[in-house]
Amino acid sequence: MAHQVLLMQMMSMFGCARCSSDDGNSNIIATLPNCSYPSVYAFGDSMTDTGNGIAGFPDEFISSESDPNGILFPQHAADRYCDGRLLIDFLAFGVRRRPIYAYLRAFAGDFTYGVNFATSGSTARNVSTWDATAKFSTPFSLNFQIQWLRRYKVRLQFYYTQTRVNQSLPSLDALNSSLYVVYSGFQDYMSGFYDDSLTSQQASANVPSVVQAIVAAVQRIYDFGGRDILVVNLPPLGCLPALLTLHPGNSSLEYDEYGCLKKYNQPIEWHNSFLRSSIAALRTTYPDANLYYGNLNAAFYDILKNSTHYGILHPLSACCGHGGVYNYNKVVTCGHMGTVEGMVVAANSSCPNPTAYGSWDGIHPSQAVNRVVATAFLNGRHIEPDGGLNCSPDYSNWYTPN
Repeated sequence: MAHQVLLMQMMSMFGCARCSSDDGNSNIIATLPNCSYPSVYAFGDSMTDTGNGIAGFPDEFISSESDPNGILFPQHAADRYCDGRLLIDFLAFGVRRRPIYAYLRAFAGDFTYGVNFATSGSTARNVSTWDATAKFSTPFSLNFQIQWLRRYKVRLQFYYTQTRVNQSLPSLDALNSSLYVVYSGFQDYMSGFYDDSLTSQQASANVPSVVQAIVAAVQRIYDFGGRDILVVNLPPLGCLPALLTLHPGNSSLEYDEYGCLKKYNQPIEWHNSFLRSSIAALRTTYPDANLYYGNLNAAFYDILKNSTHYGILHPLSACCGHGGVYNYNKVVTCGHMGTVEGMVVAANSSCPNPTAYGSWDGIHPSQAVNRVVATAFLNGRHIEPDGGLNCSPDYSNWYTPN
C-alpha cells in the first residue's frame, strides 16, 4: 500500500502521460510497460561515478568517500560526490531495484545487474596527454570506458566456459537487452571554465569534437550489441555555484532571468543542440535500436522555473560549502578545511535540509535534482523520442538505505 501511495505521489508531481479515472475519485495509473532491464551499464564522469575514480586514484578522489558525502544514502553512498543518490542510482533502482557497482571496485561489489564504468575526472574526448599532478582529472576517457566494456564481455565469456562460477553475473544474452546510459562531456568544459583556461568561444569551438566522441561511443555500444541506449545531455554550467562564485559577471546583462551566467550556458546549449541532432541522425542509421536523448538541461530549467513545486528552494546554492551568496569557496570545498581571512574553517557538514538545494557541493547536483531528472525520464518527460521510456518504474528503494 505504501508503495502505491508513493507511486501516485510521484506521478502526480511529475506528470503522467497516460492516466485514467475508473472510480471517479482518484487517478489510477494506466497500464504501462515495466521499466525492466536485465542489467544497466553506465559511462561518464563524476556525475555518474560510483567508485572508479577513487579506486584508480585514491589520493586524488579520497574526499568522495568522506563525510558528509552520502549522508542520505548511507549503505551505498561512499565514492559518490553527492548527498545521496546519483542520477544513475535512481535509474538503476527504477529498472532493476538494485544499484550498479563500479568496474574497479574490489570489495562488496555485486555485478549481477550491470556495471558502472564512469570515472570521476573523465572527458568524452580521448586524452592524448595526461598530467598526473592535475587536480580532478583522469586518463579514463569515454573511449577507455568502452574498452573496459569490451573486456568485460570477454571475461563473461571466459567465466561461462568454466564448470564453476563463484560470482553472480548477468547472462551473455542480457548484454543485448540491457540499458546503456552515456552521460559524458561535463569535464570537457567544466575544468577549463573552473580554472579560467577556457573561454566561451573556445568551448563552442570544441563542441563538435566533444559530441563526436559521445557519438562514437554510442556507435561502439551498438556494435557491441546494445540496443537500448540513453544519452544524457549537459546541465547549464552557468548555473553552478562554483562558476557563479569564481567568475561573476560585471553587469546584470551577463546573467539570464534565473541568475545564471550566459557566457557558460551558451556553449552548453550549442553542445546539447548538436548532440540532439546527432542522436536523431543515429536513429536513422540504427532503426532497430532505441536511442534515447535525455534532456537533463530542460529538467534543470524546469526546476528553476518551478522550484517551490519541487521543494528545491535554493537551486543556485550549494548545500555543502562555506560562505558567500552561493555557499561556495574554492579554498574550503565540501569535506575539506581551509584558511579564510586568517581563520581555519571547515565545510565538513551538510546544510540542515539538503533536499531544498539544487547543488550538493557547488559542482555536482543534489540528490533532490537527480531524483527529479530520473523520474522525468522514466515517466516519459524531458526525453526523446516523445514519451521516451514512459514505463512503470519501481520506486520502492528510492528512499530506503538499501
